[in-house]
Amino acid sequence: MVRSIILAARVLLFLVLVSGSSLNATDVSSASNTTAPFELGFDFLVIVHGRVGDLDGLKFILDTGSSHTVIDENVAHRLRLPRRPGKITNFDRDIPIEWMEIGELRAGPIRAARANVIVAKLNDYSEFTQGVDGIIGLDLLSRGKKLSIDYERHVVSFEAADTQDGGPAPSQSFVVPIAVQGVRMSLIVDTGLRYVMLYKDRLRKGLPNVRTEGESRAAVIGRLHATQVNLPGVKIVGPETVATVFLIDEPENGNLFGIDGYLGPLSLHATRIELDFAGHRLRWQ
Repeated sequence: MVRSIILAARVLLFLVLVSGSSLNATDVSSASNTTAPFELGFDFLVIVHGRVGDLDGLKFILDTGSSHTVIDENVAHRLRLPRRPGKITNFDRDIPIEWMEIGELRAGPIRAARANVIVAKLNDYSEFTQGVDGIIGLDLLSRGKKLSIDYERHVVSFEAADTQDGGPAPSQSFVVPIAVQGVRMSLIVDTGLRYVMLYKDRLRKGLPNVRTEGESRAAVIGRLHATQVNLPGVKIVGPETVATVFLIDEPENGNLFGIDGYLGPLSLHATRIELDFAGHRLRWQ
């Protein structure tokens, strides 16, 4: 059975806060539909092989929770291209970075003639990036019409935009609405995440008397400290269910623009998902 959910209104979420200017340089290939295999890292990360310029044999994470594409500092050093300073806010930490405009980039089914990317030490960005050379974010992914991930077959497909219309404008978040005990909440679909995470202050603001089942437990997700709870009355599509969610603090820096948390696709128990950027819809089965 295929389930789908319509996107909430587009929300400008700046997970990346830039000090200094950046170029809007992104030219994605207009080839119709491309499919490539991927590796499943840590049982949830979509990792594809690719290249930047003449550097081949690189690995990239396809991450819809990242608003910008990132390449590791070691790769940038080998490219020997000019850089400009900036910073990112990764949840609750500011991390200094640099901008770099690169030429041809290939990452699995993604092709870009040129792109403006962030340069960072990926081990500072996340411990899940060990052995990875870059992260492909929504600045490239949302230039296409559709992104499909088949977790069962380990195949990812990307339908690029038609040359004539240039495709949808690049999005900085892919947001879906859910209901928690009758209260509407907006979550970012994050392929770089396995779980459902909610900002606890936003949850309690909307639901001062929020109901949980069983005992809550302290948890650590990467570098984040969270509280694991069983939350009844969660409705995405279909009947309400009891969902296991992780409650986290809001970041001290950065405007969330009404975002209440993050939805990892595998929390839907999906074997395949499709992010339809042109139709503003998430589908899974």
